[in-house]
Amino acid sequence: MNTPPGPARLDLTTCARLLGVRRYSLKRLAKRGLFADPAGTEQGRPFWHETTVLAWAAAKVPQLADRIPLMYWPDATEPASYLGAVRLKNAVAVGWRPERGPLWTIWTAPGHPGWRHRAQALAELPGAAAFAVVSGQFGGDGPSLQTYTAVDLDNNSGGLQWSKLSQIIGQPVPCWPYMLRIPELLEAWRPGAPAVLAAAIPDLDTTPLLRLAACLDDDSPAQRVLVHQARIFQHVSTSYAEQDLEILAEILDADYNTPETTVVAATPMPVPAVGRDDLDEALRRAGWLDILARTDTLAVRCVEEVMKWDGGNPFPYSQLEDIDPGKGPHAAEWAQRLLPHPAPRTAAFRVLDPDDSAAEALIDPATDAPVIRTKDGKLQAAVPQRLPATSPLTEVVLDDPIWVRVADGTLYLAPLHSY
Repeated sequence: MNTPPGPARLDLTTCARLLGVRRYSLKRLAKRGLFADPAGTEQGRPFWHETTVLAWAAAKVPQLADRIPLMYWPDATEPASYLGAVRLKNAVAVGWRPERGPLWTIWTAPGHPGWRHRAQALAELPGAAAFAVVSGQFGGDGPSLQTYTAVDLDNNSGGLQWSKLSQIIGQPVPCWPYMLRIPELLEAWRPGAPAVLAAAIPDLDTTPLLRLAACLDDDSPAQRVLVHQARIFQHVSTSYAEQDLEILAEILDADYNTPETTVVAATPMPVPAVGRDDLDEALRRAGWLDILARTDTLAVRCVEEVMKWDGGNPFPYSQLEDIDPGKGPHAAEWAQRLLPHPAPRTAAFRVLDPDDSAAEALIDPATDAPVIRTKDGKLQAAVPQRLPATSPLTEVVLDDPIWVRVADGTLYLAPLHSY
């Protein structure tokens, strides 16, 4: 059975390169017994392991802190001074000054889990020695961390536990649930402050929904569906924040962890539970038909946000069909009745043509559903979830797409539900 290789053996030259110092300086220290103890000898020459060298440098040479991974930094002998919070691009930095130099925790904004602006942060945080990026996930003792030294911003040096971060700064680390990483909250926080109660950041933008709702008649179907949808967005985000705190509490309650490593900085404001089916289907349909028929920019923004959420699930037509009018008699018959849609387009066309690239906007007069003609002459239609006809069904055409005909002779695309 093969023995797995041990840690790499570093000679003095490699140790000097690792620390960014001259070999001559390390050689002098080694001769005086002031360098890290060798791990052994090979062919009569001493060698060292990387972990030993980095631990020695972190403990003995503070000026090298900006190239030593945080996992090797010594524990604080007293609470580090608080440096405050600084807004960065898609993140907020919260900093301390332990003995080894300025250390900044990076709280990325919801929707921006990867921290790609490290060089910019270094420019905006002069003198920073190290960064600990707080992910939206959890490890064995708290939030998961990615760490970077000021000298090597391209490589996650890793290995830092949440509890070790607390030991480095000599005090509990504040924790904001992912959906409560609100810049104003982080900027206002100070060591020893109690947790604040705040509304979670909605998973999607509720602003256009609530602004349009404020412009509509009270208790109208359109107003009700907009407020209902905004509450769904808010409730889901609040649930995420509550789950984060539940996970954190379970971690800190474990026998091998100490709750003193963490202070909860914010808790989510409660939001009443809400579900899609809380509104009557007929009311939902009427409300969204009104909104989809509007031409104002707020209605367009509302449609865009709901499309991001679930592809337009609550819309009376959200499923799309591609139709070639030259492919079969039924497609040709249906295409002949389409009418040009007068400008400006309604919000419904955002379902079909989010980037306004269609060659022509059309409408099916039998259903009022939007249709676009693409630049290659083909058609794409938003298919209603139900037929407007009251006539009995007389024919089903199992083609691609499927067609149905009713007793009065009208041909329709077969209804498609949102699933």
